[in-house]
Amino acid sequence: MFKGTDRLRPAALHYMEHGYYTNALPNTKEYYEYWDSERQRCVYGYTVGEGQDDEIVITGNHYFYLNYCPIDRSVDEELPDGTIIARRERTFPAFYDGDWKYFTAIDTCRRQNKHMTVLKARRKGYSYKAAAMLARNYFHIRNSKNYVFAGQKEYLIGDGLLSKAWEILSFVDDNTAWTQPRLRDREMNKMSGYKKNVNGADVELGMKSQIMGVSLKDAPDKVRGKAGELIFFEEAGAFPGLLKAWEVAMPTMRQGSKTLGTMVAFGTGGTEGADFEGMEELF
Repeated sequence: MFKGTDRLRPAALHYMEHGYYTNALPNTKEYYEYWDSERQRCVYGYTVGEGQDDEIVITGNHYFYLNYCPIDRSVDEELPDGTIIARRERTFPAFYDGDWKYFTAIDTCRRQNKHMTVLKARRKGYSYKAAAMLARNYFHIRNSKNYVFAGQKEYLIGDGLLSKAWEILSFVDDNTAWTQPRLRDREMNKMSGYKKNVNGADVELGMKSQIMGVSLKDAPDKVRGKAGELIFFEEAGAFPGLLKAWEVAMPTMRQGSKTLGTMVAFGTGGTEGADFEGMEELF
């Protein structure tokens, strides 16, 4: 179905070859035009081969993920004796048709005032994809609030979803022109922007976009009032109170017949002793 998918990650390929994204010198017209063009692709999507048999259209979230989100991938390494072993390598994502379907479905939900529930296998990179979407909104959607809810804090930090998002933020800050100062920089909450003293008062300026993690434990009502551009329910296949939390959050995401953001519950079923009923009901 898809041909020539490397055309969808020109920025990542340039970075892998040269160690930086653009040959344009900082503070030049060419430099700003490059980063403005890349931002447009991250927000509105990217099309290659338009009108041809090999045309591919991807969403802005998918473009950002492919080009600006190094992840830990499994790669094969051949030893001197010819043995092939697998090891982890930090590199950019490859293009997979399953990812294309997922990111396209997320975009469709946003356009059609719907939300999404995803049952998945383990080790399919969904935490990385969610972290990428949070980071994309942080850098490119002004004033956006983006949440991750989980039944336990351990699903958010350590090797959790929020930690992956913070790694992406650090990479983008270090390697692009989208660097954001931070009004808030905490373990579970980061907010872009800066303060400026105006007539003796500190005024918050800048993008003012946020990523926030909330551990619900046994208190699903903690989601009340937290309206976001994007809300993830992490490890939804083992999430006590998931259905109640979803129902409490739903009214904050609507205005009349329109949704003001997208909620996504994703997780794996089949874990012994896990609280799967809420995920089953949502699905």
